[in-house]
Amino acid sequence: MEMVRCMLAGKNVPKEFWPEAVNWSIHLINRSPTAAVENMTPEEVWSSIKPSVKYFKIFGCIAYVHVPEAQRKKLDNKSIKCVFFGMSEESKAYRLYNPTTKKIIINR
Repeated sequence: MEMVRCMLAGKNVPKEFWPEAVNWSIHLINRSPTAAVENMTPEEVWSSIKPSVKYFKIFGCIAYVHVPEAQRKKLDNKSIKCVFFGMSEESKAYRLYNPTTKKIIINR
């Protein structure tokens, strides 16, 4: 839980989002090398494939979601400011929080 506390405090994310921080910390731990399995990641031991970390982002960082042309008018913003909360479990996409609508968005 120390990692979760640090994530929430580090980016001033409200405590109500602790489940999102737990999910992201589990994702990170499963893809981090550990001495228990000879410097392999738990994900690597399970799947025999070295996991990629190139998509890792900082929990709570600002992210912008593109608004498709069909959903906006001529002078509307082309993106929405959101907060990064981790990866989607259903697809290879990010979990982003929209503070305006107070909803989680799944987006690449």
